[in-house]
Amino acid sequence: MLGILRKDLYDTFLIPKNILSNGFGYLFMFLFAYLLGPNYYMMMVFIMLAIPAISVMVLQAAIEQDESVRFDDVLLTYPISKKQIILTRFCGNLIGILLNMALSFLLMLGYVYGGKTTDIRDGIFIWLAGCVISLYAVAVFSVGFYLLGNKKGTIVYVVSILIWAFLYVILRFVAPWEKILAFGRWNLLGIAFAVAIPLLALSYWGCLKIYEKKHS
Repeated sequence: MLGILRKDLYDTFLIPKNILSNGFGYLFMFLFAYLLGPNYYMMMVFIMLAIPAISVMVLQAAIEQDESVRFDDVLLTYPISKKQIILTRFCGNLIGILLNMALSFLLMLGYVYGGKTTDIRDGIFIWLAGCVISLYAVAVFSVGFYLLGNKKGTIVYVVSILIWAFLYVILRFVAPWEKILAFGRWNLLGIAFAVAIPLLALSYWGCLKIYEKKHS
């Protein structure tokens, strides 16, 4: 399992084209945030939408490389079960989430102490909300990539992100936020986290069934 995890992390962060794309993406986001200044709305977009959207990057990079060299055919000859393969891939995604959490935390601190956009309590809430949304993103997009493969999965992934962004903008204006937040935003965040855990387990089960069917 450790060998698969190392390979997936290498595919994601150390292949030259991925180093450039990931580095440029993060640099552009931080630079864009700096240029826009203390904008509360954009702070939420970056931390609660943009960074969670790339939480599945470890799995996407792994599937892309596996398909290009048919590594799955080799992997299945190793003394490792299909359950362990899928579990390892989920662990890789969780490591990706931890990396994004660290970067989004730095971004949040920049908004709080550099741009004076909001206070630290509100900043931590936005950061934690982004972390929980990342769990949902991994749960949903993992199934999509296993079901459709890298090329079709990437297309659906991009379209889903665009729809997600569109709904985010629309809901900002039409959702009954006063009634929703009357329940308490920290309570809502706790419920969202509690739902995310079984959703991840369900996603793991779905990915395993898809993988078993493809390689039966």
